[in-house]
Amino acid sequence: METILVAYGEIALKSPKVRSRLEALLAKQIRETLIREEFQGSRVLRRFGRLYIEGATHEAATYVAQVFGVVSVMPSLRTQSDIDSVLKLVVEVASERIGDGQSFAVRPRVVGEHPYSSHDLAVKVGSAVLEILSTRGIHVNLSKPDVTLYIEARDKDAFVYTKIIKGVGGLPYGSQGRLISLFSGGIDSPVATWLMMKRGAEVLPLLMDQRPHVGNSYIERAERAFRALMEYIPQHGFELYVSPMGEVMSRIMEASLPSHRCVLCKRSMYRIAAAFAVEQNARGIVTGESLGQVASQTLDNLYVLDEAVDLPILRPLIGLDKVEIEGFARNIGTYNITAKKVDGCTVVPNKPTTRARMEHVHELEEELELVALCIEAAEKIIKIDIEHDPKS
Repeated sequence: METILVAYGEIALKSPKVRSRLEALLAKQIRETLIREEFQGSRVLRRFGRLYIEGATHEAATYVAQVFGVVSVMPSLRTQSDIDSVLKLVVEVASERIGDGQSFAVRPRVVGEHPYSSHDLAVKVGSAVLEILSTRGIHVNLSKPDVTLYIEARDKDAFVYTKIIKGVGGLPYGSQGRLISLFSGGIDSPVATWLMMKRGAEVLPLLMDQRPHVGNSYIERAERAFRALMEYIPQHGFELYVSPMGEVMSRIMEASLPSHRCVLCKRSMYRIAAAFAVEQNARGIVTGESLGQVASQTLDNLYVLDEAVDLPILRPLIGLDKVEIEGFARNIGTYNITAKKVDGCTVVPNKPTTRARMEHVHELEEELELVALCIEAAEKIIKIDIEHDPKS
């Protein structure tokens, strides 16, 4: 029987009550992912240390590997755990997957009470494969085999597989509460959003629509970047939230200190996101800021930015440089979208300040009445429903 084995990591380290809750949530999200990708009739079973997927073809393993909380996925064949059944299945798999003259290794794992140990299983399986395939010139290579025969004996079942698909890891999505992400669609913010999603947070993406001070391509890129992140979410569809910020930007253009525009802009975004967080019962704001990357992200300016709101500001990229962030973006599938040039912000001054003074910022915000404008912008937030494209 085709069975997909699913391994998780840090979930196993939790207390029994928390572990059971997280296992159940992970199984639920895997099940939802399989339905979303149109693998109908599949079942997800919870067993100690593993989840079993039955009724789905091995093609489903790739999608399961993208579920947060999954450490590895093994498309396997299942049989009974008695030694004769195991030997028979392993020989069949070896005959099919080991080519003439290739090397192989056996990697067994025995969990629970069995009349054999892992070492016993390795010796018996290796000998059986060598004997039956002796005319094909195959040989054992324990360090760099062409094919590895993995065997897991668990209770009454045994599983044989030759491939391990690395999962994204982390914790099940939504298990750690809710956050608001300042989602621009550039390289940084989708990566920051993904990293918090990986840690189990439900993240609501909030896009600031700064038109007419940005072009339509800026907004379109953000929508495409968000769609790429949806591949990691088990639901059929998801919502991108949008706040109209054009009026706020126009008012910032009137600032008597043009060098402070970027700081004023970011503080305004924080305020809008904080108001939205209260409405959505979110516990923090996620940004893609990296220390020193641009003028508004110096330590002095980050200090000024944080003072604008009471909520925690989470910056998962704070210690990464641009090359490292781009590497993450490539790995999660957003780079080719977010690296494209778009019609960017026209409010950025020629010489933005790197050390804004708090008293100047307060004076400018009062002069421009930015707090009231931010409250209005937060009240006008809309949502865009984006449907997932199955097996895209």
